[in-house]
Amino acid sequence: MPIISAFCKKGGVGKTTFLGYLAHYHATQGKTVLVISADDQNSIFKIFGVDNFVNDRDDDFFEHLLVGEKQPQDITFEARINMYLMKTLNTDRLSLNLTLKRSEEKHLRQIIESFNQYFDYIFIDFPPSSSRLSEILLDISQSILIVVGLDTLGLQGFSNTIQYFVDTDIDLAKIKYVVPVGYIKGRRAPIKCLKDLKDQAKMLTPNAIITTPVKDKAEIKNIQTEGISIFDNQPMKDRFHQKNFDEIKKDLISIFKEINLD
Repeated sequence: MPIISAFCKKGGVGKTTFLGYLAHYHATQGKTVLVISADDQNSIFKIFGVDNFVNDRDDDFFEHLLVGEKQPQDITFEARINMYLMKTLNTDRLSLNLTLKRSEEKHLRQIIESFNQYFDYIFIDFPPSSSRLSEILLDISQSILIVVGLDTLGLQGFSNTIQYFVDTDIDLAKIKYVVPVGYIKGRRAPIKCLKDLKDQAKMLTPNAIITTPVKDKAEIKNIQTEGISIFDNQPMKDRFHQKNFDEIKKDLISIFKEINLD
């Protein structure tokens, strides 16, 4: 059961979107996948139009599983066929508890490992901030994807991410892929940032593969407001939007095929 994490010490780069679509793609390929939101904003739910699950009840969060009040099936939400989500309530408090009670770390690791009997892949979505919870979940991940925005702040986020890994003794070899996002053909700034990113990655993460850049497409934001995934069989309202939708899907599938999860 591979555990795949998407991380970056910079918010707003499209990390949650990329991870969510990667998970949904594999679900459409017949794999049973789980996405754990380690970000208590639980944005992954909104992307798939199931954010009602976040606030419907207050006793079905990941924390309730940790303290033994719930079973995995009680806190698992089916967002799409073969694709399930788990939400967190207060990651700051959870991280504090993990810091003060070291036995809780072993318990957390055992729970994640127990998901092996239910899922083919586990994906973990993180906030840009750091915490003890993030450190543990990154440590138990087999593959980490660093999602980097192709602008000056995005490159700084990449550097900050690597420094965070060094400071917390997270194995840099776990970074299997660096995913550039926000590429615009013919635009000088993202082209230069992509070159700079490749130079930085070659020095800082020499074993990581830099994927084909994800193109900047406003259409993604539009369909997310409607809770539609790019891998839903959902016809768009007109030919123009359908063409953009199909192009995004084609590009993402091509990139996803570059990423070996096993």
